[in-house]
Amino acid sequence: MSSSTLNNNPTTIGDYAYGAISKHSHKIFKYEKKIFQENDPENLHQIRVAMRRLRSSLLSFDRVLILPSIICDRTVGKIARILGQERDADIININLETKFKPNLPREEEKFLSKLEEEFNQKKHLHFPSSKYILKGKKYLKLKQALLDWLDSPELNKISALKTEKLLPDLLLPQIASFSLQSAWLTGTELENNHEIKLQYNLTDTEIKEILNQEGKYLHQLRKQAKKVRYQLELFTDFYPPKYQEYISFVKQLQTVLGNIQDNLCLMSYLSDLVGKKWEKNLPQLSLLIKEDQERQWREWQKLQSIFLSPNYLSHWREVIIKFINI
Repeated sequence: MSSSTLNNNPTTIGDYAYGAISKHSHKIFKYEKKIFQENDPENLHQIRVAMRRLRSSLLSFDRVLILPSIICDRTVGKIARILGQERDADIININLETKFKPNLPREEEKFLSKLEEEFNQKKHLHFPSSKYILKGKKYLKLKQALLDWLDSPELNKISALKTEKLLPDLLLPQIASFSLQSAWLTGTELENNHEIKLQYNLTDTEIKEILNQEGKYLHQLRKQAKKVRYQLELFTDFYPPKYQEYISFVKQLQTVLGNIQDNLCLMSYLSDLVGKKWEKNLPQLSLLIKEDQERQWREWQKLQSIFLSPNYLSHWREVIIKFINI
């Protein structure tokens, strides 16, 4: 099938599948070029976002696309995870510089600056640079395979069906994966009648303990939130404004869980550099991180309460099934 027939006026599921793969692939190529031209951490962030969106599209349109074996979720995911190591370090530096350092006493700021300098000097020993990865055989093979497929795409017969006929089948599995995450029960109690009760008025120590024990589940929920959001955003033209409200909810959730995860990563980073008792050397920073985690926890509970309300999920499914603009 010619790529030109798929680019214009998308109506079939094949059109949307091709459009998604094309859009995210070209965004990857765009930011690959920028990474070699500029020293801006935002470029690394954007290429990773494009890779996540590409992975989501590959999984969502799996039955529509006929792809070479190298173009798959696993290959893109491996490359994105390696690039993620450098991005995690960037996020830690950005948060320290913009969120915490301006509010630290001079002694702590000096101590922290020295730590950062030592870490940055040895950063290349901890993980490969993004430029090294993007020059590697695995990435270059994937890039060429994507370019070749986009030039001469292959699709299954189902690709000829109208998109709106298949929307519930595409979207509901993603929403199910999102809603079945264990993290939704983080910080709750199950009552005798099987009702879920949120635990309010927790102490900072209790919140810290919950996040240390269950942070991995919240991180999984955040990853699933990204997947469902990317899929929902592909089909906004087919639904009324109510549909956009669910996308906004997922975006808010993603932001709050991202902030919680960033703080957990920052504390782990400080523990690795200074030792488990890093709070003694940086008491004000410790206090600021703790206060921010408490704020994020309260925001998480607001969103959690909305999601766990009796009719939220059923109304979301109803919008997906019944309110398609045809």
